Amino acid sequence: MKNIKYIILISLSLLVFPACEDTVLNLEDPGSPTDATFFRTEAQLEVALTGVYESLNYVRNVPFPQLLDHTTDYAYNRGNVGGTVAVTTGGVTSTEAIVNGFWDNFYTGIQRANNLLTNMNKAEDASDPNRFEQIKAEALFLRALFYSYLTELYGDVPFRTEVTSLEDLEIIARTPKAEIVASIISDLEEAAAILPPTQSANERGRASGNAANALISRIALYNEDYELAEKAALKVMNSPEAPSLYPDYEALFTDSGVGSAEVLLDLSYMNGTKTHSLSQVQGSRFGGWCQLVPNQQTVDSYETVNGLPIDEDPDFDPANPFENRDPRLAATIALPNNIWTGHIIQQHSDSIATWRIEDGVKVERVFNPNAANPAGRKIIDPYDGTEYVTGGANRFTAFTGYFWKKFSDAPRLLGSLTGGPSPLQSEQTIYLMRYAEVLLNYAEAKIEAGTIDASVLNAINDVRERAYNNSGFTYPEVTTTDQAELRKIIRRERKVEFADEGLRLFDIRRWKIAEKVLNTTVLGGPANGFSKIGDLDFVPNIDDDGYIDYTGAPSQPRVELGNLDYRELEERTFDPGKHYLWPIPQAEIDATENVVTQNPGY
Repeated sequence: MKNIKYIILISLSLLVFPACEDTVLNLEDPGSPTDATFFRTEAQLEVALTGVYESLNYVRNVPFPQLLDHTTDYAYNRGNVGGTVAVTTGGVTSTEAIVNGFWDNFYTGIQRANNLLTNMNKAEDASDPNRFEQIKAEALFLRALFYSYLTELYGDVPFRTEVTSLEDLEIIARTPKAEIVASIISDLEEAAAILPPTQSANERGRASGNAANALISRIALYNEDYELAEKAALKVMNSPEAPSLYPDYEALFTDSGVGSAEVLLDLSYMNGTKTHSLSQVQGSRFGGWCQLVPNQQTVDSYETVNGLPIDEDPDFDPANPFENRDPRLAATIALPNNIWTGHIIQQHSDSIATWRIEDGVKVERVFNPNAANPAGRKIIDPYDGTEYVTGGANRFTAFTGYFWKKFSDAPRLLGSLTGGPSPLQSEQTIYLMRYAEVLLNYAEAKIEAGTIDASVLNAINDVRERAYNNSGFTYPEVTTTDQAELRKIIRRERKVEFADEGLRLFDIRRWKIAEKVLNTTVLGGPANGFSKIGDLDFVPNIDDDGYIDYTGAPSQPRVELGNLDYRELEERTFDPGKHYLWPIPQAEIDATENVVTQNPGY
C-alpha cells in the first residue's frame, strides 16, 4: 500500500478514523477499532497513514488550493463553488461552510496523525525498522502541513500533539501561532532527517525530505524568519537528489508533467477511487461549466516580453493586449481566439458559434443556440448570416472572457463531448509544492534580509527562463540588485508563476496588500473585443503592490451583445480590521463553551 493514489484502503482508513459529531476537533469515535484490535502490524500503520493523507482532500469535488485562490484577486466565482463569495464580498461569518470545512477537515487530519503517532509504537516489533521511522516522519510532516494552513487561515488555534479520549479531554484555549510554528518546524526538521530526499515514481504523493525542507522554507518565509527560509530552501537546492524545473511550463500542468522532478508534493487521483471535478468547474462550456474563472486584473498582471508591466512598456498595444506577453499568460489562461480543447475560444458568452479545429485547420462550424443569456434573442452568425433564437443555457466561454487552462483536464473536457469520460471525474494531479516555489522562496528571503547577491538573480532568472522555453522570445533577465525593485519583481513573479495553485491568499496577507487588491470591482474583458479600449489608448495603472487601477476605463455591469466595455462582475470588500484572518467556527466556540475565543471583528 505504498503508492498514495487514494486506493481502496482509503475506505478502510475512514472506518478507522471517522469524524466525531461531538466536537469539531474530531477527537474520538466510540465505533472505531480499539487499541486492542488495531496498530498491531505494519500494514495497519499504512492504513492509518493513508487516512492522514486522505484529509488533504478537503472538498471532494474541488481541491482546496483552487478554492483558496478563488478567495483572492485572481478570479471570479460565477457559481459560488465552495462558498468563496462570502469571503470575497466581505460577508464571511463564523458559520460559513468554507470556514467550517477547512477547520474541520484539517483538524481531522491532525487527529488522525496524532492517533497514529501516539499508538504506532505498538507495532514497532512487527514492522521493518526503516519503514516504521518513515511512517512516523510522514505523519509528522502531514500534521505540520495541516497546522501550517490552520495558522495562516485562522491565526492562533488549539494545538494538540497527542490523541485524547473524550473521557480524558481537557478543553484547551488557542495556542499562540508563534509557538505552533516553532513546534511544527521542529517536527519537519526531524522528518527531513528521516525521509529520503525524493520518492520513487511508485511512491509519488508521499512526503520526502525535500518536501519537508520546502515546507520549512514556506512556513519560515510566511513568518518573516528569512534566515531559516533561505537555509531550508538551500537544503533542497543543494540536495544530493535536487529537484529541477520541468522544461515546459504549460505541459507541467497536464499529464505530461505528472511525476516530474519539479513536483515535491501532490494530490494524486485515480478513476473509480478518488477523482475531482475541477476541470468541470474551470473548463469552457465545451465540456465544462466555466464557474471558476480568471478575471481581467489577473490577465493584466502578466508582464510583456520585455519584462515590464503593461503600463510601463511603450510597446504594449491595448487593442491587441495578448500579443508579446509573458508566455505564462497563454499557458495558464485560455484567451480569446486561442485554440483549446479543439475549438477557438470566444471572447463573450453570447457567442453562438465557433470552429472545431483539427491539426490547426477549421473543420466544422459548431453551433450552440443556447449560448446567450437571456433567452429569446435573435442572433445572426457573422460567418454566414444564419439567424438563431437563443436559449439562454450554455456558453462557449465565461463572463470574464477567460478561463483557466492550468489543471483543467483538456482531453477529458474534449472527450466528454464525444461520449468519453466526464470531467466531473478528473484524474488530473494537483500540485501542492513545486521546486519553483523553493527558488522564489530563497530569492525573496534574501531580498527581505538584505543579503542580495548573484544567487538571488539566478533563482529568479531560472524560473523566468523556463517560462520562455520554446516561446520564440528571449526571456527578460533580471539584473538589478536594488532591494525595492527586486521586491516588486519577486511579488509579480509569484503572482504569475503560481496562479491557480493556492498560494496567493497567504502572499497578499503577509505582504499586507489584501486591503488594497481585494477592495475593488472584479472586471471581465469586453464582450466584443478590445477595439474601443484600443481607440481610447487605455492602459490601467499598476502600482508597486501590483494593484491595478482602472480609473477612467469604460466599464459597466455585465451586458453581452456588442459590448466593448469592461464587464463589472462583483464588488469586493476587505476590512483590514478583521479580514486578515478568517473567523473561528462558531461550532468550535460553542463546543468549548467559549474557551476557544473568536477572532477580532467577528
